[in-house]
Order: sequence, then structure tokens, then C-alpha cells
Amino acid sequence: MATKLRKPILVAGMAICLLLWLWDSLHEKIIAVGEWSIWGAIALGTIFWMLQKNSSNKLTPVILSPIKRETVEEAIAQAQNEIATLAVEAPQRDIASLKQQLTQLPASFNRQTLQLAIAGSRGTGKTALKHVLESKKIAENIEWVETAPFFTATEDNTPQETALASDLVLFLTTGDLTESERQMLEQMKRFHQRIVLLFNKQDRYIPEEKEEILQQLRQRVREIILTEDVIAIAASPNFIKVKQHQEDGSVLERMETQPAQIDPLSDRLKQILSQKRDQLVLGATWREAMKLKEKAKAILNEVRRDRAIPAIEQYQWIAAATAFANPVATLDLLATATVNAQMLVDLSAIYQQKFSLSQAQTTSGTIGKLMVQLGIVELSTQTIGSLLKSNALTYMAGGAVQGISAAYLTRLAGLSAIEYFQEQEIGMASGDGLNLERLTQKLTQVFAANQRTAFLQSFVKQAVVRFQTNPSSGGAIVLGTAIKPSHKF
Repeated sequence: MATKLRKPILVAGMAICLLLWLWDSLHEKIIAVGEWSIWGAIALGTIFWMLQKNSSNKLTPVILSPIKRETVEEAIAQAQNEIATLAVEAPQRDIASLKQQLTQLPASFNRQTLQLAIAGSRGTGKTALKHVLESKKIAENIEWVETAPFFTATEDNTPQETALASDLVLFLTTGDLTESERQMLEQMKRFHQRIVLLFNKQDRYIPEEKEEILQQLRQRVREIILTEDVIAIAASPNFIKVKQHQEDGSVLERMETQPAQIDPLSDRLKQILSQKRDQLVLGATWREAMKLKEKAKAILNEVRRDRAIPAIEQYQWIAAATAFANPVATLDLLATATVNAQMLVDLSAIYQQKFSLSQAQTTSGTIGKLMVQLGIVELSTQTIGSLLKSNALTYMAGGAVQGISAAYLTRLAGLSAIEYFQEQEIGMASGDGLNLERLTQKLTQVFAANQRTAFLQSFVKQAVVRFQTNPSSGGAIVLGTAIKPSHKF
């Protein structure tokens, strides 16, 4: 491994000497003054570059914003609100476990025992470090937990969940971080997780390489982890060969175990646990409250989706009938937009977003524009038209393509609204504060999931049955009697 030159003063001094020599020789080389001026500028530039480089290597200290008790109490209140809403909207669901976890949260403020997680990729020395730390008396009331390896072929969320459930994470690496590891550490920091990054197996490197790797790590995580929380250790150093000369002149060789090199880590942990214990507990309690809130919200979204899908199916066939009955394309679009607006009002009520009709009309218009801009309208119409060619009777009906396209686009609009509403806090979203970027992302995702040939064929087949049953009305239906598609998304 190449070693960086770390003697800026020496280099700068040599450059200054070169500059003085050039200056002293200048009066004897007056004719070549232009050439010497160039060399002088190069020397000055070298000095400036070295000083600037040395300055850039100084790490800007990370400021860890302390989490306040009020922030944690607010998170608990949000979890309580989600669970209470779930109890009202789905009284038949068994949420006793969620309620019990919610009741236990306030007691976490006074928790005395801390859980410290030892994490890292495979082969970084997690088990060896755990054994060493357990044998030492770092502090009172400490439980050590080793996570499963990160970034394995069969990886699930278990390592991350274990790490985030702990009060502090010791993350091990045996060299520079991968980008995936850095992103994961950054995500942990966003969740108010305190991290100590450990460069393990340092004994395998020569001193210059060890120092270079340590500085690289500190530079990579300078915006995530405190410089003093990036530490080099050797939890289980390599054996060393010891030669012992005997009286008879022979030499005996044996492999001798070296003691673990974790004193800097022990000292740092003692300091953190004595000075930041309350912050560690608050951070873990906040994460626990947010996890509980997300559990309740996931169940609530499932319940609401079960109510929202039939509403979307009702409105998609209403849109189909309306478009089929209007031979003028402009009227088709206007009628579909009106149907979509009313659908958004109903969906917003299900998700407690409370859109007014004017807000829903604005949102419907926005979704329509996005569909045109993303090419969804043109692509879906062409696809539906090609599928309808297999049914000559329906294809000859001029309004069939428009009607089925209107139903399909209405379905996309409804599913996109569901995905968007699911991310919103109760009562927070409104048509005036629409996040256009997120809505575009959701619309794109929904379109990608619903343009598969199998689904479109099933969707068109249902529509054809409706048109053939009652072509004059486009298969108009009474609310509540819509046929459910065989593919759900």
C-alpha cells in the first residue's frame, strides 16, 4: 500500500530554499528573468498547495445534536395517536401487543441497563471483541450483543434492527469502508444512534499503513462520527514467534499469544457511558417509539387500503361509462377529471386527509398533467387498443378504447393517491401542500407495477364483458357492485 508523504514542513522548507536560490541567482541571469519568474511562481505555488493540502486534512469536528426528552415524548405521543386511530378504525384487530409496548415506553426513561451492539461485516472480529469486552469491567449494567453479519448474500433486516434497538453501536471494519457501509452508518445517525467506528486487526499493518487507514476512515465519516470515536484496535492479535536460546546453543521457537489491544476503546467507552448515558437512553427510546408508530401505521394502512380499493374500482368503471358515452375527446378528459376529483375526496376521507372538492380538483388536474408528461396516457391507450384488436366487436365500438383507457387511468390515479396518502401523517396533507416530487415518484411506481401484460389483459377482459353486456352505457354499474380485478397491487 502506498504511503502518503506526511512531512509538509520539510517539503515547504525545501521549496523556500529553492525559491531563495532562484532569487539570489536572478541578478546574474537578468536576461532570463522571464524563465526564472516562472520557476519562482512554481515554487510559490508548491508552498501554497502544501499548506492548503495540510489544512484540508484537518477534520472538521462533528457536532452531535443532543436529543431532547420533549422530542422523545412527542414520538411516544405520535405512536399513541396511531394506535388510538387503529383501535377506532379496526376494532376487530388484535392490537393488545402494541398497546402493551406503548404502556412500557415511559418506563424506558429510567432504564439503568444499557445494551451495546457489536456490528460489522463478516470476518471483522465481532465475536473476538465481544469476548474481550465481556472479560473487562467497562461499566456497570452493560449487556453486549453481537449482531448477525451485515451485507451477506442472505441478508435480511435483522442486523440493522438489532443495532438500532441498542443504545450504542460498535461497528467494526478491517480497512476502509465500502460505500454501502458508509450509507448504513449515515442512516443510523439519522435515527439518533451513537456509533463508535473500530478499525480492527490493526496489528496486520505496518505503522505507516495503520495510521493512513485510520486517517482515511476519519475522513470518510467526518460528517457522521466524532473523530475521537474512530479508534484502531486489535481484539485478537496474531501470534508472534518467540526464539529462546538454550545453554547447549540450540534455539527453541514457539508461538506466543499477544494481549488484546483495546485500551483506547475501553477509555473512550468509559467516557461516553459516564457522560452521555442519558442521551443514549433517550435515543434508544425515541427509536423504539418510532418503530412502534410504524408498526401501527402499517396495520392501519392495510386496513385503509382494503377500504380504498373497492372505492377505486367503483370510480374506474364510472369513468369508463362516462368516457364511453362522450364521443368528443375533450369531454372525455373533462368527465374523467371530474370523476377522479370525487374519487380523491373519498380516498382522502379514508386516510383522514380531508381534501375539499377544490383541492381534489387541483390534485386531479396535477395527476392528469403528470400522466401526459410521463407518457402514461399515450402508452396505455396504445396498449389497450392493441389488446382490443383481438375482439373485433368491441374494437369496432369507437368509444371502447376511450372508455377502458379512462378506467385504467382512473385506477392508476387512485392507487397513486393511496401510496401518497400512506406516507402522510394523519390530518397533515392537503391539496395546497401537495408534494409534487413524491406524487410523481408514486405515479411512476404504480404505473410500472400495473403495466404488466397479464394484468392489462385481465383488466381489458373485464371491461370488454361490461361493454358487451350493456354497450350503450359502457357497462355502467351501481356503486358497490364493481367486479374486483383478479390481480391486486
